[in-house]
Amino acid sequence: MFDDEVAARIRDDRERDGSLLPDYGRYCFADVPATLGGVLGVDLPGDPLPDDVVADVPSLAGTSPEDDTDYDRVCHVLVDGFGFEQWRREVAAGRAPDWVADLAETARVTPLTSVYPSETAAAITTVHTGLTPAEHGVIGWDMYLPEVDRVIQTLPFTSKSGEPADEAYGVDAADLFAGGSIYEPMSAAGVDSVTVQPMKAATGAYSAHALAGADSRGYEDLDGFRTLLTEALSESDPGTYCYAYLSDVDGAAHEAGTESDHYRETLQAVSDAVSTALADVPDDVADSTLFVLTADHGHVDTDPETNVDIWEHEFLTERMRRYETGAPAGYPLTGGSEGGDGADDAGSDERTAGGVPLPPVGGARNVHLHLRPGTTEEVVDYLDRTFEGRAFTREEALDQGLFGDRGASDRFRRRCGDVVFVHRRKAVWRGDEPGKLGYVGWHGGLTPEEMVTPFAVAPLSDVI
Repeated sequence: MFDDEVAARIRDDRERDGSLLPDYGRYCFADVPATLGGVLGVDLPGDPLPDDVVADVPSLAGTSPEDDTDYDRVCHVLVDGFGFEQWRREVAAGRAPDWVADLAETARVTPLTSVYPSETAAAITTVHTGLTPAEHGVIGWDMYLPEVDRVIQTLPFTSKSGEPADEAYGVDAADLFAGGSIYEPMSAAGVDSVTVQPMKAATGAYSAHALAGADSRGYEDLDGFRTLLTEALSESDPGTYCYAYLSDVDGAAHEAGTESDHYRETLQAVSDAVSTALADVPDDVADSTLFVLTADHGHVDTDPETNVDIWEHEFLTERMRRYETGAPAGYPLTGGSEGGDGADDAGSDERTAGGVPLPPVGGARNVHLHLRPGTTEEVVDYLDRTFEGRAFTREEALDQGLFGDRGASDRFRRRCGDVVFVHRRKAVWRGDEPGKLGYVGWHGGLTPEEMVTPFAVAPLSDVI
């Protein structure tokens, strides 16, 4: 059942002028690791979710490590991009896949806010560490690293041109986020962890640190997912945490929006893959397994025809901080080569006066601007006058706990923009990446569609 009472409570407490702020320390996705660790008797970073989230689950005495439960395994399936609002809408319209609709009847489905940004890079790092974005320091898909004066793509751990970031810029993936993985304290407590993810998420420099202590298994397609998830649970010993991640729904939403046939066909395929995998789990394992389905964020549908190319706003580009070591190869405004300032190629374009500007980073619904000294207030004023949305200075974001309610790490403070801008409904990005401005579904911002995520929980034996 959908817990509409909690949904109303979150909105009453956390909605401000159409923006839904994260509900850290209460009904928030950031506290999922601590809650599931508690089921298995492991103390993990963060606070467990409120007791009412699991109050209706049979034989679940509590979610703190000192409490006893009847579950010696946890199966956590995360469907990237499948927000609470989208799930409830599809069920109400009679369009949800049968298993998804049945799960909403069988399980308690509590709404949680995502973290900010409601982006995969930030939220998935929270899943693997138990830390808020303010603590772990991964605050967008694109992130500026001042120590090397370059922008990287965080989860792939690559330069913008796709080279491994360690090879391109000499940075260490171990420095990408603060804190360690949750799988190491689980292992120390005698809990085995198995992760089932797409091959690209199961391997690589980021994953080597984020998944440390887990048995990481990668799949190529949904058939591979079914096989690996069934095996991971069927072969598990008591005291096992199984985390399974699916990216397909998120991809379909980006491409075609959440009201499209493509989105619904993809949701059906994902539903079939999960339900088939779980149906083959032996009864004795299912009886002792707690099943949890979550999402890292939802989506808001945008109009690609009206999404905003920030390079067209010279007022902003003139005030952006400049690369100290010159633009990377292929920099869009200059055509500059690595190590050069590109000024000769820029002609009279005032945007590149005094050097080439650092591009916006973060994401299209979580825009971080690194600015020249003394320009912050006029940039905030320009954003407020020009667009519908909310502009936060770094200090305001910290004061309001936008990125977390616990202490901010040095990594976060170095990487956060001088201004963070969230458009009310549109994507705001760089025209040199037209594929992104062409996306329909977007996330990262503060609309309820993006921010409200599901936490569905039930005995596995009840959902297969």
